[in-house]
Amino acid sequence: MNVNKAEILRSIRREQRNSAWIDRSMLTLRKKFGDRYIAVKNRKVIDSDEDFETLLSRIRKDGNPESATFEFVTVEECIWVP
Repeated sequence: MNVNKAEILRSIRREQRNSAWIDRSMLTLRKKFGDRYIAVKNRKVIDSDEDFETLLSRIRKDGNPESATFEFVTVEECIWVP
């Protein structure tokens, strides 16, 4: 697979936009998808499941999994203390 610099940059920017949207939307996402994995594409949840492998399998069947951002959404906010 031959990937050029422009494609890599587009992929990184897409991931950043999806991740930023997830961060901003976390309160709503926790209520709807708590303790589930989500797949986000173009700042929209396209699928979710309690099992990551099951979710990934469905996303692979429906299209390009590289264009989705995957995240586990906890019911409660987790704070890491070093």
